[in-house]
Amino acid sequence: MNGTPAHALCAAPPDLNGTWRANDGGTYHVRQIGTQVWWVGLSSDGGKSWTNVFHGTRTGNTVTGSWADTPRGAARSSGTLTLKLSGVNAVLGFKRTAATGGFGGSTWFMPCDDTVLNPVN
Repeated sequence: MNGTPAHALCAAPPDLNGTWRANDGGTYHVRQIGTQVWWVGLSSDGGKSWTNVFHGTRTGNTVTGSWADTPRGAARSSGTLTLKLSGVNAVLGFKRTAATGGFGGSTWFMPCDDTVLNPVN
């Protein structure tokens, strides 16, 4: 690259599909079909501490739905979540605006693992 600095090129997705990380240390595998959103979330120890599932409905930049811990992890809670998405024409991340049942995560982001390097101008 002739000594030219480079950076990874990452683009925000147009919807919620993909693998997200949250400030609770978890990894969330999210699927959006139309306005319906599902995920499975796993704690950083491979889901041993907690594994949860979520199903909700997206209306504009808001997702509302229900979550529950599964028998895979040690935690046993359930409740509701309201999430606010950030970004215009792309999802840059999302934040919890309301929750019941003691849900741990409050902010989500999509990690950039792009290996294509582009010169910095």
